[in-house]
Amino acid sequence: MKVVVLRPGDEDLLCTAEAAFNPEPTRERAAMLLREPAYVMAIALTDDGEVMSRIYGHVLHRAESTDFLLYEVDTAEQHKRKGAARAIVAKLHELGRERGWAEMWVLTEVSNDEGNPFYEATGGVLENSPTNMYVFKIAQ
Repeated sequence: MKVVVLRPGDEDLLCTAEAAFNPEPTRERAAMLLREPAYVMAIALTDDGEVMSRIYGHVLHRAESTDFLLYEVDTAEQHKRKGAARAIVAKLHELGRERGWAEMWVLTEVSNDEGNPFYEATGGVLENSPTNMYVFKIAQ
């Protein structure tokens, strides 16, 4: 298994990784995302180059610190329980130390029976704060 943090020039890899879990973005959108310093995607690949898992998120610069929001965590069904997502989280911890992030965090539902144990097993500490998420639609 190989874990890769994508960079500009990895547009085809981003499209391949996204296509495994979501509608594939255009190559132009992939290029735009990879040029954006606050966007981070890391993927785990098999030795044959098949996408096992991917995590992407956003660097959040706040007045008191810089954090990383894990926005989406996915592992292909055939690759679950092989350590791919765990390896990506470890790589993001390493990246965070290099880049001076204060913390990494994720929001998830109480009912997320796969995610909650995973986040705890990879070092996440449940803050147990009741949270409501409000969405403000901008684009029509």
